[in-house]
Amino acid sequence: MSDRRIETDIAVRAADGVSLVGDLFLPARTPAPVVVLRTPYGAAGAWPQAAALADHGVAAYVQDLRGRHRSGGTFTLGRDEGSDGAATHDWVSTRPWCDGRVLLAGTGYEAFAAWCAANHPAVWAVASRQPWPVLGTPPLDEELWWRTELATGPAVRPGLFELAFALDPGLGADLGDPALPERWPAPVGPWPPEPDAFGTRARDVARRVRATSVPTLHVGSWFCRSAETTLSHAALAADPTVVIGGWASPLTHRLSPECAIAVPDEPDADDLMLSWLATLARGGKWTDARRCLVLGAGWRDRDPCPPARAPYRQEPLAADRTVLVHDPADPFPSLPHSADLAAVADRDDVVRLTAEGPLSWHGSALLAVTVRAERPVELVATLVHERADGVRVRLGDGTAALPGGTGRAELRLPPVAAALPAADRLHVELTAGRVPRRRAPREPARYEIEPRPLRLPQPAAEEA
Repeated sequence: MSDRRIETDIAVRAADGVSLVGDLFLPARTPAPVVVLRTPYGAAGAWPQAAALADHGVAAYVQDLRGRHRSGGTFTLGRDEGSDGAATHDWVSTRPWCDGRVLLAGTGYEAFAAWCAANHPAVWAVASRQPWPVLGTPPLDEELWWRTELATGPAVRPGLFELAFALDPGLGADLGDPALPERWPAPVGPWPPEPDAFGTRARDVARRVRATSVPTLHVGSWFCRSAETTLSHAALAADPTVVIGGWASPLTHRLSPECAIAVPDEPDADDLMLSWLATLARGGKWTDARRCLVLGAGWRDRDPCPPARAPYRQEPLAADRTVLVHDPADPFPSLPHSADLAAVADRDDVVRLTAEGPLSWHGSALLAVTVRAERPVELVATLVHERADGVRVRLGDGTAALPGGTGRAELRLPPVAAALPAADRLHVELTAGRVPRRRAPREPARYEIEPRPLRLPQPAAEEA
């Protein structure tokens, strides 16, 4: 039987007097180090993790962010996390049940909130998973879902995104329509998102990571857009531990009832973070051989961060065609991230570039193209792994905005550690937008594409 204690609805006063409400999980023995998790998603969702920490002798305080759920004030994305976090850490670190050490943890926006107050003198460590925000223009469907269900208003709205389309299927005709918010059932703010919509906040977080001297944990997934952000934070941190796997997230799996991604058995990401936090709180050194998932080869005990100044190998690409003709009445679709892309393999409005296995790389592949465009376009390059069984899985997208006429672009594809066998193939599929994720031209257009070889960053010698 556990001797932990639970106290609910414990309020902290922010600097302006707003009440920030959370729940406290205390271990059998106090004072103890305290993990603080500040969340916009509802504190109850983190109760299991908080209880597990208390069972390991670590206290946990899970707090609703300003303007969310039980906390007072108004939630404004990215505005108050620094000052509210500092007030919370001031209060927690001086309680009789705290030994003066505060550890921070969070996933997504929770990680953003943690980094915003990581410079507090009581902070002992920071655990960050799949952090928000990422650089670049967010995909329309992902951003609309996030703003609808998680990022606006006083509480989460689970299921509202799908329900809105079920009630009014016409809403999905053009997610980039500036008038969409007028018909949408929840406020989503300025729409559509601008290029580099959250760039200022992303760069601010990077500065805070660089300034943090305490141990940090960076957990990511190759199948999440935040993988590059996770790796860049790790490269900036003074004392990082990095783990990159293939974990699902709401954005990778929510739209597909059957996931085509073949991910080997792996530790639960929440358990991994809890293990790291509890180990550091006890003054130990955390070790685990499962640090880097290599797609096609399984887990490896190696640094997931790509080698610095990795040499690139040029991989010849075979093209099924070099011209794509865009039809706005039937634009190239974007299937759910975890879906089998074989369903759209035979379309003729795509330039598909193919490299045969075996292939290995670690980092971001680069593709330079010359495009003769009838109209301006957001050229989308999708990195696709085709397995020997014919299943095609998206590894991620890269984009480049091109004006009309002839132009050259270098597409940077998402970072991956992979070792594909001889029976597999790697494709780069080039399309004029990807509806509904990316906007497509509103009128018919023809695009001639001249690609150069794919440049694959090579693993370090000891990783090959």
